Amino acid sequence: MGCCFTSQNKQEVHKRHSSKLKVIIPKNQLLQTNPIYDDMPFDQGDCFQLNKNLFTDEYIIIDTNPFLITDYGIYRWCSSKKTDTRKLVKTIKKTTDPKSDEPVLILNNIYLMQYLDHPNIAKMIEYFNEIDHYYIIFEDNQSDNLLNKMIKKGEDTEQMAAIIIEQVLSTFVYLHSKNIIYRFLNHNTILCDDQLTIMFLEFGAAKKISQFIKFPIGDQHYQSPEMLSGNYSFKSDIWSSGVLLHFLLSGTMPFDGIMASSIKNSIMRGIIKLDETFDWDKIPQAKEFVKKLLNFSQNQRPSAFEALKDKWIEKAKLKKKPLKMNPVLTNLRKFQKCEVLIEAIVMQIVQMTLTQEQKREIFQIFQEFDTNRDGKISTQELIEEDIKNIKLVQNQKIKTLKRQLKELIKMEMVIQIIQFLLACQDKKKLLTVEKLKLVFAQLDVDKDNLLSMIEMRRIFGGNRISDQNWENILNKTNLQKKSVLTEQEFLQFIIKTIKNDHSFQ
Repeated sequence: MGCCFTSQNKQEVHKRHSSKLKVIIPKNQLLQTNPIYDDMPFDQGDCFQLNKNLFTDEYIIIDTNPFLITDYGIYRWCSSKKTDTRKLVKTIKKTTDPKSDEPVLILNNIYLMQYLDHPNIAKMIEYFNEIDHYYIIFEDNQSDNLLNKMIKKGEDTEQMAAIIIEQVLSTFVYLHSKNIIYRFLNHNTILCDDQLTIMFLEFGAAKKISQFIKFPIGDQHYQSPEMLSGNYSFKSDIWSSGVLLHFLLSGTMPFDGIMASSIKNSIMRGIIKLDETFDWDKIPQAKEFVKKLLNFSQNQRPSAFEALKDKWIEKAKLKKKPLKMNPVLTNLRKFQKCEVLIEAIVMQIVQMTLTQEQKREIFQIFQEFDTNRDGKISTQELIEEDIKNIKLVQNQKIKTLKRQLKELIKMEMVIQIIQFLLACQDKKKLLTVEKLKLVFAQLDVDKDNLLSMIEMRRIFGGNRISDQNWENILNKTNLQKKSVLTEQEFLQFIIKTIKNDHSFQ
């Protein structure tokens, strides 16, 4: 496929020689000299790592036909040789230009995605950095092309479009709160499953910004006027949302043309084609919402958070199916804070064994309380949340859930998705010998049946576990002098740690 990054993207940073490429330092190494981070909650991004083996040693391509092709890579389905589970792999062909900034852009992009934690963002598992290619492994999902799913379902188009755009805007609230602009929204690259849960997969154009930027990127039909003018920011993503919504509702693009120049001219004129090929008067509230998102002035265009408050979106949310709460409430009642090490092990098992459907149910409950869509639940949100607008099973169950969430918040200050997901698990059922063996196999990258203690601490908490706490763990398990662990020793280590953990008493 050649160079995967466009020439415009390459202009975004100054040219540097490959011998001076920026080194990407793992987050937990950046925390090394700061004692304030001792015993911080586990972050699932810490488990993402470079696999030093060859991709073909670890995975088999099970379908040579690409699942998705973008300007930034080719996606195919593959299977893990260790766990016999399906994954998605993104293949990026390396440039042959020794002075190119492409390696910096790709590694920065990997690092950017590593710590993103949102139900509508695909989760990376590991990556390979080989001579000719990068391979990035994503967790399995049952999604397909967004347009294909909508056509197959063939239900109320307006309702489906509202459900999808609500998720798009929620994802943008999360990304923009982290100063990340997406820039690559279009109907071909957003994935969707049978329940209309969408997934953002391609982040090749995503960028952390602190000011307005210049160079246009992405599908030209979705580019905003200010992007084409060379002075744009987060509101450009909102414009793209308007284009997508127009397309989902009418099957047409609001700004069209045969040549690239005619498309650009159509966008820059800012005249929306609303009544030429579709009867928008049948859906007046949707029509007004499209106009808001496609406001030519980025200053007058709503933010993602403001757009989520629109009455058209709120109306669509009321039609959601009731959420299943029994398993969540059962496990939240039993929840106690456990060792960071155990949290990390549980998260590894969750990523390998929990189905997309199980995760989706938990995330849907989480989002009912995450009213500002920043990926966190705060005490203030629990206080301000209007119970009448939450279509759960019974009011008593809502009250019980809120009480449990408040208890969690006392421990964590705020609840992020990762903490909520962990708290909803029955740890005793997850931490079985069979599943612990899967974790060992995942971490034993060189297949020598040995796991370095240094590497294990780095993955399972790094400097989130203080030196003293780590020494205490080793003392209790009689492993102070061990430098490597066999599979059996690893199992004994984790089992002893669990027995010493008060939350399992």
